[in-house]
Amino acid sequence: MSTKGDQTKHLGKQVDRGAMPRRVTSPLDEVLPWVIEFRIVGTASTIQVRVTEVMTIGRSDPERGIEPDINLTPYAAHMMGVSRQHAVIIAKDNSISIKDTGSANGTRLNGYMLTPQQPYRLRHGDELTFGQLTMQVLFAVVPLVKTRRPGDTIIPTIGKGQHVLVVEDDADVASVFGMILEQAGFRVSVVNTGVAAMRILDTDMPAALVLDLMLPDMDGLDLATFIRKNEMDYQRIPVVVVSGATGGFQMNKALEAGVDMFLGKPVGVDELIEAFSRLIPQMV
Repeated sequence: MSTKGDQTKHLGKQVDRGAMPRRVTSPLDEVLPWVIEFRIVGTASTIQVRVTEVMTIGRSDPERGIEPDINLTPYAAHMMGVSRQHAVIIAKDNSISIKDTGSANGTRLNGYMLTPQQPYRLRHGDELTFGQLTMQVLFAVVPLVKTRRPGDTIIPTIGKGQHVLVVEDDADVASVFGMILEQAGFRVSVVNTGVAAMRILDTDMPAALVLDLMLPDMDGLDLATFIRKNEMDYQRIPVVVVSGATGGFQMNKALEAGVDMFLGKPVGVDELIEAFSRLIPQMV
């Protein structure tokens, strides 16, 4: 049974995260340099913020010494009803949540008013409204510098040179996933289209596949279905989907297509490693 602290709300519903325990090794930003991109609806303005454990959102007030991490002052925040300390974004347990701190005009997530002081899961593509200021939320990842800093998580060696194919059209995300899996002991190939992935399947069959759903030339689920229905040996390849499309419909469609695991972006390095640890017995 989960406790109240184990639950995160999303659009007024409660999701029991206690049913899916995850091993946490460090904050998200220490291992995967995720960036939250806020696109101000109705304008061409974009705010990019590096993910840290706690990020305050609001408008600055120098006289009171208030300077939020995500400062909406330049976007007519006062006129739009944004409070000085309107909300907070929290990165914890490989997920990101939003919590209204008791603002005067409230916070909406995809049109739903949030209950103050309650965390709600924040997902790629969500829409947040602070007062009357609306922003679209996107997750991106910036390139990693290939040097280890003090306090960085040490990636365990779990592979023995098995070939892993990463199919991801975002070059930065693909590079990060590839580097993590290589450090974990796998041999990694990276492609950005479904057609390129099928060529690899024919010439250098992988032991596992990391797949994004949104590819430039096809739906990632079509590729997963092709693999599962093909009569060749690669129909047994374990498939891990890592996608920002984390709705129930997409997850169900992925499972119907024969996907072994579905991980939502942003994904922490420990979550990715744990997924592959579980799949190793299936790798041939």
